[in-house]
Amino acid sequence: MPKTRKEERVLILCVDRDNDLGAKAEIKTPLQGREENLTAAVRLALRDPEEPDANAMFEAVRIYDRLRQESETPENYQVATIAGSELGDVGADRKLVSQLTEVLKTFPASDVILVTDGYSD
Repeated sequence: MPKTRKEERVLILCVDRDNDLGAKAEIKTPLQGREENLTAAVRLALRDPEEPDANAMFEAVRIYDRLRQESETPENYQVATIAGSELGDVGADRKLVSQLTEVLKTFPASDVILVTDGYSD
């Protein structure tokens, strides 16, 4: 009897480890869904046009749009943004894990595409 492959569910995840979203644009995370992410990215870019996290969020939405357009099952894709803390260190990491757990409860992903503004995320 052949094994059936479990249906793929892909999360396009943007990570803002230093929480520029909260510090600069007063946006609470996690953010889930295209419109919520796009609105937050625009708000952050308007507050600080040189903010790399806004560009990362736009890229996450772009990837999400492309994958959904190419897929026979577009509902198997989700885009989300999580943020850590301006203080960095282990506290930021714990907050990221907590928010990722929250996202995975509503969208149990089998795969993740990570989008960040740099190597430290």
